[in-house]
Amino acid sequence: MEKKFVELRESFSEKLEKISVESNRACWDFYTNSNEENMRRYEDTQEEYSNLFKDEDMYKRFLEIDKTKLNNHLQKQLKDILKSFDEELNTGEEMQKLRQKENEIAQKYNSYIPKLDGKEITKTEIIKILQTESDPRTRQMAYNAKIKGGDIIAEDLKEFVKMRNEFANKKGYQTYFEYKLKEDYEVDSDFLKKLIDEVYSNSNNSIKQIQENKQKELKTFFKIDSLKPYHYGLLLDSNPEKEINEILNQNDIVEISKTMYKNMGYDVENLISEKKLTLDLFPRKGKNTHGFCFDIEAGKDARILANLTNNVTSLDTLNHEMGHCVYDLGISIELPFLDRTASSPAVTEAIAMMMGDIIKREDTLKNLVSEELLARFKKSLVEDEAGFVSKSLLIIDFEREFYKNPDTNPSELWRDLKKKYLNRNEESDNEWATIPHYLSHPAYYQNYFRANLMKIQIYNYLKSVLGNITENKNSARFMDENIFACGASIEEYDLIKKLTGKDFSADDFVEWMKTNSKN
Repeated sequence: MEKKFVELRESFSEKLEKISVESNRACWDFYTNSNEENMRRYEDTQEEYSNLFKDEDMYKRFLEIDKTKLNNHLQKQLKDILKSFDEELNTGEEMQKLRQKENEIAQKYNSYIPKLDGKEITKTEIIKILQTESDPRTRQMAYNAKIKGGDIIAEDLKEFVKMRNEFANKKGYQTYFEYKLKEDYEVDSDFLKKLIDEVYSNSNNSIKQIQENKQKELKTFFKIDSLKPYHYGLLLDSNPEKEINEILNQNDIVEISKTMYKNMGYDVENLISEKKLTLDLFPRKGKNTHGFCFDIEAGKDARILANLTNNVTSLDTLNHEMGHCVYDLGISIELPFLDRTASSPAVTEAIAMMMGDIIKREDTLKNLVSEELLARFKKSLVEDEAGFVSKSLLIIDFEREFYKNPDTNPSELWRDLKKKYLNRNEESDNEWATIPHYLSHPAYYQNYFRANLMKIQIYNYLKSVLGNITENKNSARFMDENIFACGASIEEYDLIKKLTGKDFSADDFVEWMKTNSKN
């Protein structure tokens, strides 16, 4: 039976691989230049992809496979294949409507150009203003320009949530969030809740103290008693990131990132010259305003879309997306097509996040900054972790509750949850609608949360074997062989256990937070 399934899978995969690569390339073109022509081409390839799963004869052949006679991994592949056929054959029109609605909203949002005092600015410039500008009026205008993008699509997203829920209901789920969580990511909701509760209960006091200290500093700086949303994000003189940004502004962060990866054993310049890696790194009109890695073809073609400037945030972004790329390019092309992807979204995010914050774990900036400044910079990582965890819980909880109660006022829900997780008392607005994952990757943010726990467990192990990974040229080979090459042939928690020798848990993260929040 296993032989029969593998032969059928490989026959089907030949067609699937071809259109997948074409669709990934079309998606890249649409995100790098969001015009009507590229949107139509992307939609056409999406339709071609979906048509493969409308072949009723092929569907019947897969249904004839007795899953009880397959090993666990092949059972999972069969389940995923049957799910895709079921979606297209039984709810194909609804799927197409969802894709079209998503693309329409994406185009509307991507076409929005923020303005400050009538002058066009990029979202990267808005981030810079909120980090550096001390004038409250300018900060407020920049924040409002950002939120206006959310205002433009807020009503569309509310309608879209209901459309998605209707689809999920037909699949036997109460909400689309629950549907995606289980069907796309195979995340057990009870286990996820356990992780969230464990992290929140063990870290909340430390996080709240960090939040209160930051708020006190901002109130003192602005000489006010109550903070508004636009007051947050300012890098005060006490924050080492401000000094680091001034240094990075005089340097090329792309070269810094390339050097970091080269010191691990990854030659980025060679990957570019061999056309395995493509970089589109700076803002322009019509281009998606966020940062992504596009895994066009595992082991052969990975691309980065970003909107960089020379500061810590952009260096983190570039290192993060490059982490996705080396993972994708490290996957063995000898694997079956369905296994030529990361072990799971959470595992690839864990690697990317580890690479993103490694500038605060190791000495990659030692040739640019003083020893004293680098020490303070690295110590600030605990504040980053506190901020990330609280933001993750906000985003996950909001999405879950919004899908559960789509008629609620999302702006008020966002305001209430910001008070709970971020310790802020603010008026409601459409900031929630600026979170890109709510549109393009529903129920995805929990992968970041789990990845944040995984990255500590993985990094602790790698460091015990390799030392500082950015100072060991064997790091690339070790990660390729022990993590990347196996692709999705090993399930995520099995991979963590095989690599580190321990079951996946929040233990390493909780211990790290306890230790570092005391320092």
